[in-house]
Amino acid sequence: MHEDSGIPFESQMEPLEWAKFMIRTKSERNYSAAFSILSSHANKGSSDAEFYLGLLYSRGQGVRMDLEAARHWFEHAAGDGNLGAMYFLGKMHSKGYGAERDAKKAVSLLSVPAEMGDPRAQYELGLIRFDGDSEEKDIGAAVEWFTAAAESGHSEAQFILGQLYKAGYGVERSAERALDWLTSAAMNRHRGAQILLGNMYEAGDGVPVDKEEAERWYGMRDGGVTSAL
Repeated sequence: MHEDSGIPFESQMEPLEWAKFMIRTKSERNYSAAFSILSSHANKGSSDAEFYLGLLYSRGQGVRMDLEAARHWFEHAAGDGNLGAMYFLGKMHSKGYGAERDAKKAVSLLSVPAEMGDPRAQYELGLIRFDGDSEEKDIGAAVEWFTAAAESGHSEAQFILGQLYKAGYGVERSAERALDWLTSAAMNRHRGAQILLGNMYEAGDGVPVDKEEAERWYGMRDGGVTSAL
C-alpha cells in the first residue's frame, strides 16, 4: 500500500494515519504516497486529510508551495471544525499570507482554538490585540492572551511579557515578574531573553550586578550552557 520507511509499527497503521505520520516526521521519500492518500481522503470529506493537505501546500512539502491551495484546504477543514486549520487560516488572515488581511476574520478563527487552550492561537491573538488598528487594539486583552500562552510554555509570549513587566507597559511594572518571565523564556531557549538577561545582570538593570550570572546567560545564547542548575 505504501513504501516501508523502516518504522517498526508503521505497517500496522491505517493509510490516513500513516500519511499524517509521514508529514509530521518529514519523511520526504514518502511525501508522494502520503499526498495521494491525503487527497483521496480529503475528497471524501475527511477534515484531518484536508488539514494536512493545507500543511503540505503551505510548507511546500512534496508539492510546490501554493498558499491559495493551502487556504482552500484549510477553509474546508476549518468549516468541519478542525482546530489546527482554524489556527493556520487565522494566521494567514492576520498576516495577509495567501489570504486577504482581515483582523476580524483572524480573531474569529483564532478564538476557537485559543479558547480550547492552543498556545499558538493565544499568542497570535495577543499580537493582534497588541499591534492591531483602533478597532482591534486592546492592550489588556493582549496581556491576557500572552499570559495564557506563556503559562503553557510559549517562549515568545514569555519573552514579551517579561519586557512588558520590565517597562510597565499595559501592566503594573514589576521587576520580579519581568525576571520570572524572561527566565522562563530563556530556559525555553529564547535567545533574545538570554541576551537581555545577560545585559541586565551585566548592567545591574533591575537586578544586582553579577558578571558571572551575565556570562552564564550569554553562554546559554552561544550554546555553552544548557542548564541553569
